Amino acid sequence: MPVILPKNALERIQLGQAFAEYDLIRNDPQLFVNTPATLAALDPDAGKCFFVGRRGAGKTAITYELQRKFPKNTFSITPHIFDLLRLPLAHEEFRDTRQRAFKSLMHTMERALIDECVKHYLESKQINSNDLPPSISKERNLIEDCDFDQRILNLTQEIFDAYSNSKDKLWLRQINRSKELADELNRYDNLSGSTLLLIDRLDESWDGSESAMIALMALMHASVRLAANTKHVRPYIFIRENIYDRIRLLDNEFSRLETAVVFLDWSEPKLIELVERRLVRPFNTKPKLGGEAWSHFFEEAESLKSAEAVLTLCQQRPRDMVMLVSYSIESAVSNGHNKITDQDLHAASTRYSTSRLKDLGDEFAENYPNISVILESFYGLGNEYTLVGVEDFISKLLVDEKVKKHCASWFYDYTTAFRFIGLLFDIGFFGLKRKSKVIYKETGKDSNAKLPIESDTHITIHPTYQSALNLRPILIQKLSEEIALKHEGMLEDLPENYRFDSYKEELQSTLQDLQTLPLGKDGATKFEEIVGKVIQLCFFRSLSNIQPKVRTYEGSSIRDWVASNRAAGGFWSVVREKYGATQVVWECKNYEHLHADDFHQVSYYFSNTFGRFGVIAFRGQSLKSSYFNHISTVANKNQAGLILVLTQRDLEVFLRQAIKGVVKEGHIEDRFDEHIRQIS
Repeated sequence: MPVILPKNALERIQLGQAFAEYDLIRNDPQLFVNTPATLAALDPDAGKCFFVGRRGAGKTAITYELQRKFPKNTFSITPHIFDLLRLPLAHEEFRDTRQRAFKSLMHTMERALIDECVKHYLESKQINSNDLPPSISKERNLIEDCDFDQRILNLTQEIFDAYSNSKDKLWLRQINRSKELADELNRYDNLSGSTLLLIDRLDESWDGSESAMIALMALMHASVRLAANTKHVRPYIFIRENIYDRIRLLDNEFSRLETAVVFLDWSEPKLIELVERRLVRPFNTKPKLGGEAWSHFFEEAESLKSAEAVLTLCQQRPRDMVMLVSYSIESAVSNGHNKITDQDLHAASTRYSTSRLKDLGDEFAENYPNISVILESFYGLGNEYTLVGVEDFISKLLVDEKVKKHCASWFYDYTTAFRFIGLLFDIGFFGLKRKSKVIYKETGKDSNAKLPIESDTHITIHPTYQSALNLRPILIQKLSEEIALKHEGMLEDLPENYRFDSYKEELQSTLQDLQTLPLGKDGATKFEEIVGKVIQLCFFRSLSNIQPKVRTYEGSSIRDWVASNRAAGGFWSVVREKYGATQVVWECKNYEHLHADDFHQVSYYFSNTFGRFGVIAFRGQSLKSSYFNHISTVANKNQAGLILVLTQRDLEVFLRQAIKGVVKEGHIEDRFDEHIRQIS
C-alpha cells in the first residue's frame, strides 16, 4: 500500500540543527548515516587515526556515534595548547621531524596522551590507584593534578631545559618515559577492548601560526606511535581539511601519517539519505528511504529535479543539506504549500547563500585573515571569468585600500593569477570550467597539486555563493579601468554604529588594553569597560541592549553588565532555552584568583526575570577545581542554574577571532561543555 502522509506533514518536521553540537543526532541514533569514514572509526583495528574534512562534513557527529556505541571505552579532549604553547627554539629547528628538537616535542605529546589515558582508567576504576606500577606512580602528580594542556606545558619546559643545557642523559630519560609508560600500560590484561581517545574541535583555539602547525604535527606523529605501541589505546584526531593540507606541505615524513588518514567523503545517495531520515522521523508510517521518501516532500519541476537542484547548491556536506532543506521547509509552510516547490527552494537559496558566504570567510579566516573582504569584492560582477578577467580583478585588488589594510599579511603572496585561482579553488569558492564541464575541489585531493588550467579554461564561482554576491550570469573577459569593485550591496555584519575599519580598530585597541591592564583596584573600572566592549564587539549577533548595573561593595562602585539574549540560534539560544536566560549578567573581576563570594554574587541575579545563567570574567589564566565546586553548589541551590567562568585568555581569544573575521561560537561552547562535564 502506498504511504499517505497528512496534509500538514511539513509543519510537523523538525529537521534539526546544522551544527552537530545542538543537533537531534546527539539523542537519536536513527538519524545517523554510515559512511566509509564512520565505518573506519567504528573499527579500531582499521588503523586510522586522522579523520579529515571541511567544516560541516560530520566530524563531530562521528564522535557522538562513537560515544554512543562505546560509552565505557570512549573519552574526549578538546586541546587548547595550540595558541598557548610557545616553542623554546626557532621554528626552523623543528622542521626536520628526524632531529632532536621535533622528537622532544613529539615524545612530550605522546607522554601527555598516555597520562590522559591513565587518568581516564583511574577515574573509571578500570585500574587500581593503590596498585600502580613504578613508572605510572612517578607520573601521578602530572596525571591527577594537570589537564592535558597544563601537562604539555610542564613537560615541554622540562624536556627542553635538558635539551638546551646539553644534559643528554636527562634528555634521554625524558625521551624514554613515554615508552616505559606504554609498556606498563600494555601489562594490564583487564582492560577490555580498545579505548578510543577522541581529539576534536582543534580549531577552537587555533591561531594558524607556524608554532601551532608544528605542535599539531607533533601530536599527529605521537598519535600514530601511540596506536602502534599500545594494545588498548586508539587516538582519533578530527582535523579540518585546510589545516591537514598545510601539515602535508610542512611534514618531511608525511608518509608516516597518510596511511592513517581517512577523509569524510559524502556520496550524493548518502546525502539524500541523511535528509530523508530527518524528513520521515515524526511519522509512524514512513516512506522508504532511497528516493521514495524525498518525493513525498518535494514537488518536482520540469526543468531540474529537486534533489539535483539541492545537491548543486550544496558542497557535498551534511550541514549544507540540512540548512538548505530547513530553509525550504520554512518557506513552504509560510506559503501554505503541502510540498516544497521550486519557488520555495529558490527563496531558501538566497538566505542559504548569504549564510554560506559568511561561513566560508569565517572557516578560512584563521589562515587568511579577513578573506571575506576579497570574496565580497566580486559583488555585482559575473559568475564566470577568463584568465585575463581574473588578472584584471587582481589588479584592482592591489590598489584597494580595504584589502591593503586588512589582508596585507597574506594577500600579496597570491597576486599571480594561478596562485589566486588556486587559493579560491582550494577553499571551494572557484571551480574550473572547460568544454561545459565544471570541476570543484574534491575531498582529500592534494591542494598543493598543480591545477589543470589551460588557456581556454574559465573560472566559475560556485553556485552556493552566486545569489549572495548578486552575480550576473555572464562571462567576464576583462575588467576595464572604469569598473570599480564595490561592497555597497553587501550587508555588513557589524555592531551598531560601527563601520568595518572602525570596528577592527576598536577590537585591536581593546585587546591591547586588556593585555597591558594592571591587576587590582587601580584597573578595576577599566577592566569593566573592556568586558563591556567584548560583549558589544564579539557577541553583538546574540546579545543586545547592554546596560551597566551599578552596585556598591566595600565603598567602591562596581559595574556589572546585563545583556538581553535575543539569539535566533546557536550557543546563546541554547542557553536561553535551557536556563531561561533572557538576560545574561556578566560580572567583572580584575584579579587572578576567585573566591566563594564571587560565585554567590552572580547567583543573586538568578530569577524568573533574568533566568539562571551568569558569567564571571576574571584575569586568571586557568580554572581551579575549587571553582567548579562553587559552581556546582550554586547550581544545586538554584534549580540547575549555571555560572560560566571566563579567563583573560578566553577574552583574548574572542577578540583575536573577531579581528580575523571569525564569527563562530566554538570557543565559548567548549568552555560551556567543560563546565558541564566538571559539575556533572
